[in-house]
Amino acid sequence: MTRRIIKEPNLIEIAAYGTGNMGYGLVSQMLTSYLVFYATAVLGMPGRLIGLIFFISVAWDAVSDPLMGYLSDHTRSRFGNRHIYILIGTIAVSITNLILWNIDPARSVDSKFLVVLISVLLTKTFLTIFFTPYSALGAELSNDYNTRSLVQAIKTAFFLIAIAFASAGFMFVFFAPTPEFPIGQLNPQAYSRIAILTTTIMLVTGATTYLSTKRFIRSVPVSSESNKEARLNFLKTMRFCLSQKDYRAILLGYLFTNLGSAMISTIGLHTFTYTFMLNNFQIGVVFGLQFTISILSQPIWVKLGAKMEKSNAVKLGLKISIIGCAFLFIATLFRNQVIPHYQFLFFYAIAVGFGTGGLFSLPLSMIADTVDVQEAQTGERNEGIYYGMLTFGYKISQSMAILLLGFVLDIIHFDSTLPVQATSTALLLGIFLSIGSILAMLLASKAYQSYSLDANAVAHLQAIIKIKHADH
Repeated sequence: MTRRIIKEPNLIEIAAYGTGNMGYGLVSQMLTSYLVFYATAVLGMPGRLIGLIFFISVAWDAVSDPLMGYLSDHTRSRFGNRHIYILIGTIAVSITNLILWNIDPARSVDSKFLVVLISVLLTKTFLTIFFTPYSALGAELSNDYNTRSLVQAIKTAFFLIAIAFASAGFMFVFFAPTPEFPIGQLNPQAYSRIAILTTTIMLVTGATTYLSTKRFIRSVPVSSESNKEARLNFLKTMRFCLSQKDYRAILLGYLFTNLGSAMISTIGLHTFTYTFMLNNFQIGVVFGLQFTISILSQPIWVKLGAKMEKSNAVKLGLKISIIGCAFLFIATLFRNQVIPHYQFLFFYAIAVGFGTGGLFSLPLSMIADTVDVQEAQTGERNEGIYYGMLTFGYKISQSMAILLLGFVLDIIHFDSTLPVQATSTALLLGIFLSIGSILAMLLASKAYQSYSLDANAVAHLQAIIKIKHADH
């Protein structure tokens, strides 16, 4: 698909587009932050079964994410090749999200396993149907190098608001202790009420995105290719994506970065609950501070990306995040001193919050730049496949974190029936979180070393593209 030149978006259109990431973020973050805890501590399922569920879902994502990108690149519809899927995904996710968080704990383990497995697979499938075309649409809103960063920063800000609500806000509102459930996170009804709220927001923000970006709907010419040719073109485009060293650098860097972030989100709830003995209010304060800093840092990262190049800004964000995780490791070793003074964890929250702020948005802007490479060389643009494969990398990282957590909980003898875990279990939770996150960030730093595109390189690519369009 070739580029269609459209008037640059205004700030209202960019913000309205970005709201879609809030609904998506709430639903997906519920899976990341709460599903393991919900399934093990509330539903009473073994951690290994949750690990198996996410292993199966990753295998499915390996097929569905790039395929969804290809489909949205080539779909012909009066609703638009991206917008039709945004609409379908919004409605379908809202239904499966309600089912997932309303499972009766009294069911048998086998029954709960089947319901959770099917619900997770359907929810993740419909999230893919929504998010892959949604991300590709973001790359089509602007051709400008720095405006692309602004689009992704605003989109990321809404995603971080969603994470802040899911990680911190929900702790205040839904997980307040009751006589029946002194630990509010163990109340099954809390998850049901959260599902109703997140479903409502998903519907509203999905509709807002769809309606506010209708002028960016572009037509796709009727394809005369056979099914066999379509499959070959799909594989050919995937090979071209992976042959670009700059795209590979982002794909791997983003995977490892989000693995570290996913560990913080998934294991963080267990760590702050059992390692540092925080109540729901204190957990909400720590998570809230972390994500507030991430949200407020977005304008800073846009400016840093323009001043020192996007890839260098990403590397800076990784270094700051590693410092924050190192502080968490030290806090774990001295947990007895930290427990009475949980405010020490604010240093961790500020460093990780600011560092990861740039890691969420800048790589998405860099992907749009790599699509320029494809158009300059082939005359085609396949944002759908580029972002579909990136979404797959993101989901791998999320699922890997949950898979690891499921097995780690079994290995360290985590007992969901105990309000206070054994000292060794509590200590190992914090060590696994901090060291695992540091290793993931170091691997991401290594991956980004091979990225070479900068503002001058992108300007050169776009000059080539303009010449090709002029010749046609």
